[in-house]
Amino acid sequence: MGLKKKKKPKYRNKFERKISRQLQRVPFKYESEKVPYVLCCHYIPDFIVSTPLGKLYIECKGYLRNTDKRKLAAVRKQHPELDIRIVFYASTRTSIKWAEKTGIRYAVGMVPKEWLEGL
Repeated sequence: MGLKKKKKPKYRNKFERKISRQLQRVPFKYESEKVPYVLCCHYIPDFIVSTPLGKLYIECKGYLRNTDKRKLAAVRKQHPELDIRIVFYASTRTSIKWAEKTGIRYAVGMVPKEWLEGL
């Protein structure tokens, strides 16, 4: 049986590699722990529509940025009682796929009449 060689960490960039060389003489670990944190923010929906079945929160998105994805996913997770829907300016495969994966109802180009009727 051979001795297992200690696996060297793969650093994200040259700067981290440089710092790791400075730390060689002291015990250290690289990216070995996860520290949870919560950001306190507010979600301001573009439109709030009163329907026969309750409030409908409509978000209009021309381009769905990663920050938008994180925000909408966090709001949905923390407030599952809210009916949040997205109207995309145009149909892009990645945006549609994300909305379906997240379980957020969506439309493209306009608000469907059914939404306004509470469906």
